[in-house]
This record gives sequence, C-alpha cells and structure tokens, in this order.
Amino acid sequence: MSEIITINKTMPIPIKYSKSWHSFSDPNSQIQKYLFELVIILNSGEKKIFRNLENDKYSNLIFFKHQIKFSYIKNFTICVSKLPFDMSFNYELEGYINHDQSSYSKKNDDIYIEFSQNSNGFTICNSTFVGIDFSKISISPPN
Repeated sequence: MSEIITINKTMPIPIKYSKSWHSFSDPNSQIQKYLFELVIILNSGEKKIFRNLENDKYSNLIFFKHQIKFSYIKNFTICVSKLPFDMSFNYELEGYINHDQSSYSKKNDDIYIEFSQNSNGFTICNSTFVGIDFSKISISPPN
C-alpha cells in the first residue's frame, strides 16, 4: 500500500528592511563610444585634423588614400574622449615625428599611436586607448 505525503504550503521568510536612498546601476549598460581626434602639423605649417568615432578603443586615423607623406609630418597631438562626454575621461598625447626610420610610435600610460609609411612614402596612422576605463571596474568588499 502506498503512503500519501502531504506537503504544506511554504511561507516566505520575513525579512526586515528599511527604505534606502541608495541605488545601484550597471555602468556597462550605457552605449559608450570613443572619440579619437588627431591633429598633425606639416612642415609647411598646415594643420590637418582627423576625427573618428569608434565603438572600440582602437582607431585607424590616417590611410594611404589621404596621400600624406610621412616625411612631411612635423608633429602631432592626439586626444581620446569617451562619449557620452565624461570630463574625467579625456586623454592626450603629443610628440614630434622622428624621420630617421620608416615608422614612428609613441606611448604614454593611456594612449599608443603609430605612424608608418609605404614604399611611396604615404602614411597610415593607428591609435589605441590603452588606459584603464574606471567606469567598467567593479570593486566589492572582502568577505
């Protein structure tokens, strides 16, 4: 003969809580883009500006089709900003191009930039944001 087991309804455990004015959000839920702005000064004194809006922390700024001779670039300034605009997230790197080699790269704690030339002397330029984006870091207390 089988035995019938009765299960009583379960009741929720009462939890004491108080109303809080604090809230939590996921900062990664916002769509973030990176604005790369490169300003180059040519030997003639002419200034050229290249701007790219990227979903990633990497950007191709100058292509061979722009027909900028590597030997004509005197100096540069690159700025990387995060959008939606964040005043604390605005990084800059500047430098003078060394023409003794066929490529030039420079890096600080936040930005890496590289200029290279093809056999015709035309330039390509790539840049990467290498710094830490503190809006994507989560810190929790130890147990």
